[in-house]
Amino acid sequence: MSFFSGRFLHRWVRSWAVLPALWAATLAVPAWADDAFARADCPELAKTIYDAHSAAPRGSCRRDPNSPWQPVCKAIDNDKPKEWTDNLRILDTTLKVSFWEDLRQAGEGTPYCKALLRDQQAYEKKLLACGDHGPCVLRVMRARLWQIASIEEQYTGRPFGPQDLRAFLGADGKLRVSGGESLEQRALRGLAIHPLPRTFLPGDLNIIWGFEPHNAQTQTLVFSAMDGRVIALALVDDIYNRGAEQRRLPQEGRIRLFLRDPKALPTLLAPLQGWAAADALGMNVDCSGAQAEACRLWTRYPLPVTAYRLPCRGALERCSLALPPVTGAIPSPELFRQ
Repeated sequence: MSFFSGRFLHRWVRSWAVLPALWAATLAVPAWADDAFARADCPELAKTIYDAHSAAPRGSCRRDPNSPWQPVCKAIDNDKPKEWTDNLRILDTTLKVSFWEDLRQAGEGTPYCKALLRDQQAYEKKLLACGDHGPCVLRVMRARLWQIASIEEQYTGRPFGPQDLRAFLGADGKLRVSGGESLEQRALRGLAIHPLPRTFLPGDLNIIWGFEPHNAQTQTLVFSAMDGRVIALALVDDIYNRGAEQRRLPQEGRIRLFLRDPKALPTLLAPLQGWAAADALGMNVDCSGAQAEACRLWTRYPLPVTAYRLPCRGALERCSLALPPVTGAIPSPELFRQ
């Protein structure tokens, strides 16, 4: 979840002056990407019509005199309060980027993404229907901002914390995993950054991960449900940022996966493969460009995974599980960003 959460937006929505320029820049664009809308592909939309960092976003009425959003821009320009300051302009940009980050993290086909997009086209039509009537523009934008803030709060859930990890591990947190370190100690060591990156996937599945500061090769990965319940935990060593030029992991590379329900194992391997591919490429991957071949390579790479069933009594090796083949769609490495 981005720093600018729904609660942050609720606090700032009271300052009505920040609304018009934000939503003109971020959302006041014709919904031309019908395929992406139909698929509920929020990351794709974040890269195209809602790209907060594009120098010339499609449909921008500032740059396109034929855009149907010209009346909206005119209304915003005419009604802009005199007390606007550079700081509020910066806040506009910050909130715009926050919404863009919501799209990026919402995933494809997830309830979160569908909720973000559900009323988007209707909103755009309402905004266009306002023409250059400033109060109408303001009213429609204010309502949409409240709506987006509520969606973010509903679908991002509460932040993951050590208490969630301890609830999952229970007494098994004392298991020795390597070098005399307990499972809980090693897991927390790999989650020592803030905020923790998170990606939402279909099927009520979140992937949360982190790493040890100044030692990104020591990572921890958590699979959780939307209610915060931990489903599985992975300790990841020497996988991160092997680069597009590298075609294999070092011998010391390994992923140790711990779960309480062995039946969940087949459903976790494909998401784990997608995340590990992004991890090996250093995260923030663009699989449509120069990294396309590397993305294909790493999404097929045989990962050094060992799975363990909890509770585990005695030596850890006695609790290992046979790995089924990876089945189902492997999420694109592009989804995992930090």
